[in-house]
Amino acid sequence: MKIAHVHAADLGGGAERSVISLHRALLAAGHESRVFVGERRTDEPGVFEIPYVRGVPGARRLARAIEHRLGWQDIYNPSFRALSEHLADVDVVHFHSLWGSQGYADLAALPRITARAPGVLTLRDEWMLTGHCACSFHCQRWRSGCGACPDLAIPPAVTTDGTAFNWRRKKRYVGRSRLHIVAISEHLKSLAEASPILSQHPVSRIYNGIDLTCFLPLDAQQRSAARLDLGFGDDEYVVIIAGQTVEGIRQNIASHHAISALNGLSPRLPALRVLAIGHSAERVAAAIDAPVRCLPFQTAPMAMARLFALADVCLVTSETEAFGRIGAEAQACGTPVVALAVGGIPEVVVDGVGGIVVPPSSPNGLTDALHKLADRRIRGDFAASGLAHVRRHFDQRRVADAYLGLYQQVAGRGSQH
Repeated sequence: MKIAHVHAADLGGGAERSVISLHRALLAAGHESRVFVGERRTDEPGVFEIPYVRGVPGARRLARAIEHRLGWQDIYNPSFRALSEHLADVDVVHFHSLWGSQGYADLAALPRITARAPGVLTLRDEWMLTGHCACSFHCQRWRSGCGACPDLAIPPAVTTDGTAFNWRRKKRYVGRSRLHIVAISEHLKSLAEASPILSQHPVSRIYNGIDLTCFLPLDAQQRSAARLDLGFGDDEYVVIIAGQTVEGIRQNIASHHAISALNGLSPRLPALRVLAIGHSAERVAAAIDAPVRCLPFQTAPMAMARLFALADVCLVTSETEAFGRIGAEAQACGTPVVALAVGGIPEVVVDGVGGIVVPPSSPNGLTDALHKLADRRIRGDFAASGLAHVRRHFDQRRVADAYLGLYQQVAGRGSQH
């Protein structure tokens, strides 16, 4: 099959790793896969930056001014509107995130693109459901049209409340498009099915895939050497934190749940050591009452896999997660996870299987769970069962097979549309 993926960028966080991992798996299976991105940041084969189209002179500048003044999002991008010219020979167009990269996408192009080839739209957050934000937290206004937004600062932020307009615009263009919606967790699938914007389209659940040739355990000798490289001894209890646990759902805001849990554990466990990964690692470290080794955001999956594998436990305290890729990758590396039971996390980290999942309302639950996993025997049992869970549900090859089945389904249905 010939598949074209559309995403904001080819390098960034978990979403970008998911897209590129799927692209590679499709190529390895003998299919023709291309990725069109708003920003090309690597030399990954088969990835292309969406060709620039100037459009009407001055129109881009006018559109940006209107967006800023009225709180509208991405209302005019001639480059994205011309993308259909590059997709004439594909069987399926697979859209991933349609926001980011300085407004690279324009939803008004969806009907035209999917008139040529049927579309699959994978939801990796809630942006397609809402009037501006990628995460609605406890707000339910997306169910009825947004407007009177309680928090305009949630990314992608807007300066003025244009959320009702944005919501109606999404509904109009999505409604005119040939799309099959995919959610990366049952949690997100239930939201999509309740969305007035998306509910008229079929919705499936396909989990994110993990490259198990990259994310895998180290043997005892490799693990000891990796720990020694970072100054950790074999008898120390290393807890790794990364992603939203370090950054928070809003950029550069550290997670108070992680800090509280680790500070509660420190007096009970003198051997505690923390490995913090990310842009805000130093800021988090300053608030933790235990020795912390800080490393920058890791762009290379192999480097991140080594860090997961040398740790004893991965702590995930995201306030919201559509999937929870860090929890899946840690388990793939043989590292149990302690996490908050939010969003898709309980599907990724099954309580009592690959780790311990704690209700957000339990103030001491994270500390107690971390303390329990200081027992090597318990930790070893969770490591083995968590690895089996990841191999069964999140192997990228299985995920690619699931998408291929869906591509064949929508391509066949598309020819009769």
